[in-house]
Amino acid sequence: MWTDLNNRLKTFNQISLSELNAQASFLDRIDTKYLLTESEFNEILKDLEEEFYILDIKEKSVFEYESIYMDTENYEFYFQHQNWEKNRTKVRTRHYLDSWIAFFEYKQKQKWITRKFRYQFKDVKEHGTMTCESTKFFEWAYQTFYWKSPEKIFPALATKYHRITLCSKSNDERVTVDFNIKLEDLRNKWKEIISLDNLVILESKSMTRKWKSSEIMKRHNVRKSNACSKYSLGICYHKIVEDKDMTTFKPTMRKIERIKNSK
Repeated sequence: MWTDLNNRLKTFNQISLSELNAQASFLDRIDTKYLLTESEFNEILKDLEEEFYILDIKEKSVFEYESIYMDTENYEFYFQHQNWEKNRTKVRTRHYLDSWIAFFEYKQKQKWITRKFRYQFKDVKEHGTMTCESTKFFEWAYQTFYWKSPEKIFPALATKYHRITLCSKSNDERVTVDFNIKLEDLRNKWKEIISLDNLVILESKSMTRKWKSSEIMKRHNVRKSNACSKYSLGICYHKIVEDKDMTTFKPTMRKIERIKNSK
């Protein structure tokens, strides 16, 4: 299905990376996620085309990403999500494989608002590592929200996927569409990489609750998904934690299995 996607996306009005960052960076935002099959995504493409620009870089609109998530030895950040804590942390490095640049990113969820801080690595080889600079950056951000020093963190899980990025024509919403998602347990190299076949994760990032993608999803009877962090799902699918510690993500995993089996 995805082999000719770049061609089908050429009918979208395009936006450059500089324009996208200027109009819809949304480092502080409300995140809303939806889980779709490939066929369901195909059905909403026309509606998305009417309401959104598509990010285009050198005549390309589908890009490959790799994220490496950091956590404490006992997976503190995972358990924050599992336990529905109001303040939740996510730390990762992200490699934009097509452009060969990488960032260190710190995300803090406070109730329904997500705040994101990041900086670009000087050398892409720093991706997936905790350098002196990234350690200081992490400690600064963590202490800003928790008023205490953090535990040491290490690489825990890698995700690899393809992404399409959209910006609403009213400049009040940014949408990412992820597919070909693969999950790798970095602390147990003998485990196989898990592929979430047929799954499309569409995520809206906005500072308003009246976002265009929500209207489109309602028209196509697609409901919002709770507990849909790729990092947390990777922890569950690799059975890094016990079954009793996956309860928050079980409904999402059941839906993903239905999507995988509907192919």
